[in-house]
Amino acid sequence: MVSRKRTCFLHNTNAIKSRLLATLLCVVATTGPARADTGKTAVSLAPHLTELMFAAGAGNHLLGVSEASNYPASAASLPRVGSGVAPNAERIALLRPDVILAWGYTNRKDLYPALRKLKIPVHYQAPATLDDIVRDIDELGELFGTQAAARTTTQALQDILNETRLRYRDAVKVKVFALVGLEPLYTLDNRSFVIDALRACGAQSAFPSLSTPASIISREQLLLAHPQAVLFGSKQMDAESRMIANYFAALGMPLQPDQLIGQDSDILFRPTDRLIRSLPQLCSRIDQIRRRLSPVPSESPLPPPRHLP
Repeated sequence: MVSRKRTCFLHNTNAIKSRLLATLLCVVATTGPARADTGKTAVSLAPHLTELMFAAGAGNHLLGVSEASNYPASAASLPRVGSGVAPNAERIALLRPDVILAWGYTNRKDLYPALRKLKIPVHYQAPATLDDIVRDIDELGELFGTQAAARTTTQALQDILNETRLRYRDAVKVKVFALVGLEPLYTLDNRSFVIDALRACGAQSAFPSLSTPASIISREQLLLAHPQAVLFGSKQMDAESRMIANYFAALGMPLQPDQLIGQDSDILFRPTDRLIRSLPQLCSRIDQIRRRLSPVPSESPLPPPRHLP
C-alpha cells in the first residue's frame, strides 16, 4: 500500500515538473534568449556620458573618462582621457577601447579630428530633451548588452516624467529665467533640456523665442521679460543666491527668496538621469511660487505635491 502511494506521489511530482518545464520552454520560446553582455569597452569624453553609462548598467565597460567626470564615485578611479574640447588621443590609444563616447550629433563627423587616426568608432549622443535622455540610456544598454539594467532605469525615469507632466499639465504658467552667467547675462534657448525640464513643471522660459544655444541678453531685455523666478546652477548656493538677489534688486526687480531656485550645477546642466530624478523637487519649488503669485488655482488631475520645508 505504501509502495503504491509513493509511486503515485512520484508520478504526480514528475508530471508537475514536466508541466513547469514545458511552461518555461514556452516562455523562452516566446521572449527569446536574453542578449549577453557584449564585452565592448569604451572611453567617455563628457561627464554626462560617464553618468549615462552607469545609469545603463555599463559603468564597468569604461576604461577611461573625461576630466570633469565626478559622478558616480566609482568614476573617480578611472583614467582621465581629456575632454570633448581637448581629447587625449595618446592616452585613448593606450587604453584601446572598442568605442569612444562623445557629445555631438551623428552627422558631425568633424568634431574630433584628432581621433581620426585611431580608427576607433565614435558613438555620438547629444540629448536635447528629457525624453532623449531616456532613449540614450536605452541605446547604451543595447550597445553594451546591459539592456535589463538600462530598462530598469529608464522605466523608473519614464514613470517620473509621466507623473510630473500629468500633474502640471494644466498648471498656471510660471515665467522662469534660466541663468547661466551674470556678466554677461547668459541664458538657454527653448530647445535646451533645462527648458524642457521647466516645461515638465508647467513653467516656461522667460525667453521662449531664442534660437542660439547659449544666448547673451541685455539688461533691458531682462527687464522687459520680467521673469517670476530665476533658475541657476551652483556649488555655493547661499553666496550665489545673494549675488543674484543683489543683481536683480539693482535692476529694480527685487525677488523673494523662493523666487531664486538654485540647484547643483552638475545636476542642472548635465542631461542625465539625475536631472529627471530631481524633477519632483524642482517642480515643487516652482509650484510654491505659482501658488503665491497666481490668484487662480491650477487645474490638476493629481493632488498637489508635498512641499519641501
